[in-house]
Amino acid sequence: MNSRNVMTTLFLHRLFINKRYNSTHSLEKFLSQKEKNVSSTFYRGTLFELQTMSTLTTTTGMILDHVGGKSDGGIDLRGRWFDDLQIIVQCKNTKQGCTPDHVRELIGTVTSSRERRRPSPIGILAIAYHPKRPHFTRDVLGHFNKSPLPLGLAMIDDAALKSIMFNSKAQSMLKGLTISSQYDTEGNESLYISLPPPQKP
Repeated sequence: MNSRNVMTTLFLHRLFINKRYNSTHSLEKFLSQKEKNVSSTFYRGTLFELQTMSTLTTTTGMILDHVGGKSDGGIDLRGRWFDDLQIIVQCKNTKQGCTPDHVRELIGTVTSSRERRRPSPIGILAIAYHPKRPHFTRDVLGHFNKSPLPLGLAMIDDAALKSIMFNSKAQSMLKGLTISSQYDTEGNESLYISLPPPQKP
């Protein structure tokens, strides 16, 4: 790689890690940027984070901000759900898929993000969907289900939510939430999430 390419890569790195997005920014706006290196790790990582943010926002109604970067504390997305539930999301787009180490990392991030006298945030691990790895492994689910902290697992396919689940602690905080599958006329599956009605003051 020559010096010009190195400088271009560094510029794109700074461009992506310093720019933050929130739920009002469209994924299309990010994709339409002229200065981009689509083969770079920085671009692919930011793209998956924004795909996850867009998917969870439109499908579940979460209000999320993009916070990924060098000083993100292990958090890629942060926001709220049902007004008062805090949500933190880690996004992983890796060739090996989801591993127990990813779940342990999420547990550590949720633990360090807890505030005194406030409910624990729900930590969601978002994994890129691959046809050869359509399901979470038994070891991953074992660590996930045994955790005393509220956790969620999501699989994202481009800008579509393939699956989402929550452990028992998170379910106790999400009473009234129902998740079901719906199919179009061509047999394509999509997830439908029914939100609980707002609580009366």
